[in-house]
Amino acid sequence: MINPSEEEFIKNYAYVPEHMPGYGSVMSGGEPFLLEDYLCYNGKGLLIFVGFPLKETFDKNKVNEVLEVSVKRFKPDQVALIAPVISPRPGKLSGTDVYYKLDLVNLRIRSKLKNMIQRALRELEVEKSREFKDGHRRLVADFLNSRNLREETRAIFERIPQYLSSVPTAWIFSARDRAGNLLAFDVAEFGAINYAFYLFNFKSRLHQVPGASDLLLYSLIKDAGQQGKRYVNLGLGINPGVAFFKKKWGGLPFLNHEFLLYRPSPPSIIDSLLQGFFRP
Repeated sequence: MINPSEEEFIKNYAYVPEHMPGYGSVMSGGEPFLLEDYLCYNGKGLLIFVGFPLKETFDKNKVNEVLEVSVKRFKPDQVALIAPVISPRPGKLSGTDVYYKLDLVNLRIRSKLKNMIQRALRELEVEKSREFKDGHRRLVADFLNSRNLREETRAIFERIPQYLSSVPTAWIFSARDRAGNLLAFDVAEFGAINYAFYLFNFKSRLHQVPGASDLLLYSLIKDAGQQGKRYVNLGLGINPGVAFFKKKWGGLPFLNHEFLLYRPSPPSIIDSLLQGFFRP
């Protein structure tokens, strides 16, 4: 459980979306906890540990120390660990990626991008809201049906409506044509003091307008600047196409990301006996 003072601390120092308790708890299905400088989400036998310190400098040994404390406390069946660097341990390391970041103070939009935005504006309008409508559901369903995704990834996309309805700092930017048809939308998080988080982008495969995604990101960036944000965390590279889009906007890699899913070692016989002996 996160108390009000912890929530304020997190808002002041959050720089990855997993730092935001509302987003993390909905997407993981777990309850958020702050252990020293680290967030984790515990629920249904799974502990998700965010190995990105909020305020301190990253220290691999410190991550391992706090992680072990959390495992002993919550006794999960499985642990999902994300961190800039993960120490070798039994489990499946699912590759590496990087977060991309935009510095809004020094952002310069290239002429080609400006032209794409103006091109899209001739056909589209952008609305900002928190209401997830049927058009949004159709675009998400089409995205899911067109890709072979892992169940965990699919579950995250399916929880977007719940996230938007339960977290007041989550917003949708929707691009519609003059007839009101939804062609694309972004989901963003604005709960941190210094960062806005670009979380999801969906677009129609049937009705496409060049520059639609650029127009949406431009609208998100403009809104973040008006709210006094210093940066936009553009999220992970995911694949070459997604990474190219983020680099095109001037996004720079600023933080390594590794993911490991593993099963903690069971307690020794002596530990089990002691726990049974001292249990009230």
